[in-house]
Order: sequence, then C-alpha cells, then structure tokens
Amino acid sequence: MRQIAKIPYQTAFVVNPTAGEGKAKHTWSRVESELQKNGQQYRVYFTSSAGEATGLAARAVQEGAELIVAVGGDGTLRETVSGLDLRKNVLGAIPAGTGNGFVRSCKIPLHWRKALRGLSCWHPQPVDLGIINNTVFLNIIGFGFDGAVVEKAATKYKRFKGYLAYLAAFLDHAGKFKRFHCKARCNGFYFEENQAILAFVANGSYYGGKLRIAPQAAIDDGYLDLGLFRRRSIPEVIGLGARVAIRRHLSSRAALVLKGRKLFLETGQKVPAHIDGDLVEISSAEIKIKPSALRILAPERCSAAPQKNLSLSLDYFKESR
Repeated sequence: MRQIAKIPYQTAFVVNPTAGEGKAKHTWSRVESELQKNGQQYRVYFTSSAGEATGLAARAVQEGAELIVAVGGDGTLRETVSGLDLRKNVLGAIPAGTGNGFVRSCKIPLHWRKALRGLSCWHPQPVDLGIINNTVFLNIIGFGFDGAVVEKAATKYKRFKGYLAYLAAFLDHAGKFKRFHCKARCNGFYFEENQAILAFVANGSYYGGKLRIAPQAAIDDGYLDLGLFRRRSIPEVIGLGARVAIRRHLSSRAALVLKGRKLFLETGQKVPAHIDGDLVEISSAEIKIKPSALRILAPERCSAAPQKNLSLSLDYFKESR
C-alpha cells in the first residue's frame, strides 16, 4: 500500500476518544501508526470532557500549529474551531463521529486513510461559519422534535450506528412529541406558529449520517437555511420522516423554508435543542452567518446548491389562513 505523504504544515491533532462511541479512539491508533511510518512531525492533544477541545486547540495554536486536525464528530470539530485563530489557522478533519454531517458537506471522505491522505494534498477551502448567541456552529441547529430525536439517539438508541439510531429515535417520538410555540424573523418577514413541531437552521446539508435535512443548503453560499414544520396528524408526521429520507420534505404543505444571513428564533419555552448534535437549552436565539470565515482542507469547492436570497413555501401560508 502506497505510503501517505507528509503533511506540509506544522500540524496538531485534537482527538476526542469517546466520539462515535469510541470509534475515534480506534481511528486515532491507525492514524498515529501511519504518521509514525512516514516520519511526520506533529503534536496530539486528547480531550477528557465535553468542551475541552476548544482549549486544546487554542493551546496548539499558541505552540505554533498551523493546521489543527479534529478527530471526532461534528461536535468535536465545532469545539476545535472555537479555539482557532481564523486569520492564520487551517482546519483539518478525520471523521470519527456518529453522523459526520459537516464533513459530508465538505466532501471529505469518511474513511480515515483517505481523509489523512488528503491532508497532504488538498488546498484550504473557504467555508461559512454560523453564529448562534455568540457561539460558533458548523452544521445544523435543531429545535423541538429534532432536539428530542438527537437526545434519544444519543441515549436510548446509542447502541445503533449513525442513521439507524436517528431512525429509531424518530419513530419513538413520532406519536408523542408535543407541539410548541415558535416565533421567527428572517429577511424582514415575521412568522408565528403555535403548532410547531420542528425548527432547524442549517449551514450544512447533511444530518444524522446520510440524511439531508437541508438539501438546498451549501456551506459556502453565504446563507443560512431556516426550516419550520407544523405538526398535523401522527400519520403525516411519520410520512414527513419518509419524505426526509427521499429529500422531498421541504415541499410539504406543513413546511416553511427560508434563506437568509441573519434570523431570530424564539420558542418562549424550553424545548429540546441541539447545536451540531450537542444537546443544549435555548429558548431564544440570534443566528447569523460569517461567510468564508473558516478555511478547511477539503478535496474541492464545497458548494452544491445555487445561491438564493429567499425561498418561501407558499402552501404553508395558504394553510395558515
């Protein structure tokens, strides 16, 4: 097997050994073996608790690292980015999480060897960063049903892998998740829905493995995608899940879809929520985009969607009357 070339940066790895139910620990052992074979110089930092990757990435920057490579899932990448000097540093990724949604949008291979090989030959690609209440996010924020599914997938169904965990959690909640009140402002429009079941804001497209919750989103188009879904009957909720699987959910009469650079969401109550798969408690949020704020080593230009300023689901308003 061809030897992996040396990485042309002062490189540091931030490894979350618990990511992917321990997958990252095994992945790192393979990566480390390859690095040692080709005499690569590097530093490595291991997280031991949630949130620690930010401080470790900042330490790596202070110690001279130019490229910081996160080994883990979307949450590990998000924490790592928060510790970077975005003017100087480049992000790398070895996918080792459960869903790996962000790296899918970046077209980074999911196999560790292909991702490692790319660090020596790919060029930095500019991608957008999301900001929610002054906190960085890379991929997707979810409120309501979405947050509840993430919680169940990470606890009750963690024995399953990737998509299956989210599917099991979805079916668990489909008939019993309660509606919530949601207010949204985007592009000068104001919306209020008291039958909301799900609201998401997406920078990237993928979520929970191969699912594309926001198929129109692109991480380098300078926009965020807002999706708001109202609950109807239980069969229609289950049908919505099927539509997500075939990427037809945004055409549902229960869906409102918008693109914008800055938006506000308020639930008025605590509902399950997540930021890049990490559970949080948020009842109101100011969310905005920082175009091309991050450089990441990826195989090619990431955009897969046309740039659009605004996309409205008119059927949603017809039903609201």
